Amino acid sequence: MNTEALAKASKLIAARNVNSRVKSVKVGWDAVTSKLTVAYYIDREPSEEEIELCELSMGELLAEFPEVITADTKCVDALADDDSIVLPGVVYTRD
Repeated sequence: MNTEALAKASKLIAARNVNSRVKSVKVGWDAVTSKLTVAYYIDREPSEEEIELCELSMGELLAEFPEVITADTKCVDALADDDSIVLPGVVYTRD
């Protein structure tokens, strides 16, 4: 996968799939397993709306990058996060 294209697409997609409670979005790609991970960090316990936004972003990325074999989404409370989601690619941060 072209990781530059993934980063660019992820930024555009994440920016349009957030609400006021989404603090940041990270996207990770594992080239060995062809796994894409999208993680949304929320100011509080994630609601159904934030979970749907995260899933929507993943769906759009899957449509854009057919080389993805497996995919995973995470939607977590940023304040309670235990750093179990370690992804290098921050693609959105709320101002």
